[in-house]
Amino acid sequence: MAPQGLALEETKLARDQLAQDVERATGGDVVVERVLGEGRMARVYQAEQQSLERKVAVKVLLPRRARDRSTLIRFGREARAMAGCTHPGIVSVFSVGETSRGLPFFVMEHIEGETLEERLRRKGKLPLREVTRIVTAVADALTYAHGCGLVHRDVKPANVLLERGTGRVLLTDFGLAKAVRGVTRITTLTGTGEIMGTPEYLSPEQAERGEVDARSDQYSLAVMAYEMLAGLLPFPGPTPQDFVRQHVEDTPPWLPRVEPTIPVAVSKAVDRGLMKEPGARFGSAEAFGQALKGASEAALAAEPRRRLWWGYERQLVQATAIYAGAAWGVLEALTWVLETFGLPMAFRQPALLLVIGGLPLTLALLCYARNRPRPIEI
Repeated sequence: MAPQGLALEETKLARDQLAQDVERATGGDVVVERVLGEGRMARVYQAEQQSLERKVAVKVLLPRRARDRSTLIRFGREARAMAGCTHPGIVSVFSVGETSRGLPFFVMEHIEGETLEERLRRKGKLPLREVTRIVTAVADALTYAHGCGLVHRDVKPANVLLERGTGRVLLTDFGLAKAVRGVTRITTLTGTGEIMGTPEYLSPEQAERGEVDARSDQYSLAVMAYEMLAGLLPFPGPTPQDFVRQHVEDTPPWLPRVEPTIPVAVSKAVDRGLMKEPGARFGSAEAFGQALKGASEAALAAEPRRRLWWGYERQLVQATAIYAGAAWGVLEALTWVLETFGLPMAFRQPALLLVIGGLPLTLALLCYARNRPRPIEI
């Protein structure tokens, strides 16, 4: 095993070499500035495109994966898929190329911000309004991709970008996307090779039968919606095999039980998106997004009224308690006066009736004061 310092130097050298290869391949038009991230297949750089004076991102295949033919095919597929889908919610590809060592790369739109995965890691869960905005945006992008004949097959928070400043939501990483006519066959856990997709967000049919269509992406989006609302995944795993089995066999915990603030109508929309049978889900990702949006807007519109009535009920309880305490004090004081001066206790009965009759009158006055015409600020 190499010393840690040497390993770091080798990594740094490899990164510099790869960046230099990209710069030479573009004739110096693209100048690499820093590494944005690295996955199993590729490395992503932030760069400056000199000719257009703009920031770009460059995704280049890692040298160790260049010998794998399936990886080369997948990388090229991603570039073609993203270049062929021009949509505000899909990261744009500007150009493709190949280094002198035969490593393919593509230059794409650079998004300043964070991934949804990073935001969830930072916040835990998101407000209903924000969840709705993200889900509908991703659903629109997926619907467009599906219309282009593509199934993403790896919808997850790490592949959703949130632009800083504008709040724009973009779908990226079409490395597993496949052009389909009806369904696409992929390798499953029951076959040979590795499963396509991320186990935490895998649809049951993707894991079990290996046949997917647009409804598979809808299931993955529903898993994301559940995670954003509850702050945790619908299935606990923890191993990839556990996730796959749970997606195929188990029913996720009811959202309002996990997070009581989630409206039932919103939970029903997510539940339908998480149905095991594709035919039981919504007809499209867009339909799922619109159903969630409708349920969310209705719940948010009713929220001020619910808060108003809760405040009203609380005031009634407080007024009743205060009145009862004051009435008890008055009756006790009257009893002491009657006993002290030897007056007949019969005088206590009218006072008791007056006190009892005064409670409804007090509450009626409170109702009038609460509901009289006036602007109410929630």
